[in-house]
Amino acid sequence: MDGTFNGVVEYSCLGDWFIGKNHYFAVVNTKESREDEKYRCFLKNRDDDLYIGGSITAECNTLKTVEKSPERYRVTPVKSEVVEPGCRFPQNFTGDWINTANIDAEVQVNETHIIETYYPDRARFRRTIYVCREQRDSRIMTARLTVDGCQKDYVCFDFIPRHHNVIRYRKGMAVIKDDFSTVCSWVQFPNREEWRYDLFLNAKPTPVRCPVAGKFNFTQKGESPFKTRILGGVTLSPRPDIRCKQNISDFSVCDTDQKEMAIDADYCLSVDHLGRPVDIYSDPDYRMKCIGYWQENLKSYLVTYDDLDPLSKYRCWVYQRADLNRVLMSQATGAFCDVRQDVTSWNYTEGAVVALDMVEYERERDQCPMHFDDGENPWQEGENYITVFPWLIYRSGVPSSLGGTMNAFVVSLAALLLKLLF
Repeated sequence: MDGTFNGVVEYSCLGDWFIGKNHYFAVVNTKESREDEKYRCFLKNRDDDLYIGGSITAECNTLKTVEKSPERYRVTPVKSEVVEPGCRFPQNFTGDWINTANIDAEVQVNETHIIETYYPDRARFRRTIYVCREQRDSRIMTARLTVDGCQKDYVCFDFIPRHHNVIRYRKGMAVIKDDFSTVCSWVQFPNREEWRYDLFLNAKPTPVRCPVAGKFNFTQKGESPFKTRILGGVTLSPRPDIRCKQNISDFSVCDTDQKEMAIDADYCLSVDHLGRPVDIYSDPDYRMKCIGYWQENLKSYLVTYDDLDPLSKYRCWVYQRADLNRVLMSQATGAFCDVRQDVTSWNYTEGAVVALDMVEYERERDQCPMHFDDGENPWQEGENYITVFPWLIYRSGVPSSLGGTMNAFVVSLAALLLKLLF
């Protein structure tokens, strides 16, 4: 490598042409005097943004594909322009997110920037940077910097305050003018008859209390129904042979915090003579963590997270309470729900894969109370917290009347307990 040329080589474009998706262009080095080194040919494919093929002679017929070119260049797009931020995003937006509206793109948000990276395939990536410029009410005007072209444009976001692990938003059309009244005018947002907000989902979600809890017996209909499987593969030891008089499909949210959905497509309902479940060794087929829910367009939506889902770790659901102890649910094909999907949707035409019709059946020893939240106010705290009672009788400076009342209450309660126990 000691005898090679080390410097900047500048080429001037002579012309270009397309053959299918292959883009050929001929160039000339105006600072080169040797004819055999002066002209070169390059090849770029529309589906490959990272590599360019080059010839070692002045002929272009040696370039068939980028991968089989005599020379191969890896190019990295760079945006050299810097835009100063003029506002800040809400503090609870900071972190790593998944944009379900853009091929599950990776999104990084800090106080002033949104950096979105999506992957058209395994080899390529496209990166877009949004810089916060101005904010009024729920609308934020951003400057969009992309690696395509030299100019910047402006895009408006309409955000809904974050709840759980979800940020809902809608994005307006890109314009070239740096004016808030123009960029963030309501007419810049797509005006369709039916629409819903797009989603940012937390890349590292924290489970929340599920809006639907209890034990349910369900029937299912769909193109991809829940099936029996064994999580983790073959069990360490054989399971005992149990005679089961009745098998059902079970949907349960029975953990202490009611944050995990357990689905068993073939569950043994039989109990012994004491009312205890016979099958205590089987595990559910699916475990999903609830990470967010809300109500929009008079529909209740739920997003779950399953690390073992081969298609999409995030799943969107539409749910509705149909009766006192009956709940209807529909699971979407991916992380977002189609605007046409409702609780009875079960096929791809409405963006769903399976629909569930669930009826509560809690038994005596299940200890699985029913809970339902339609998501009308997702910002309301629905967790189970420990309540600490401030016993005033042990505090100094308590008024004598209040202290005497509390002492009398404690003595009466202790006497009642002793009478019941002894």
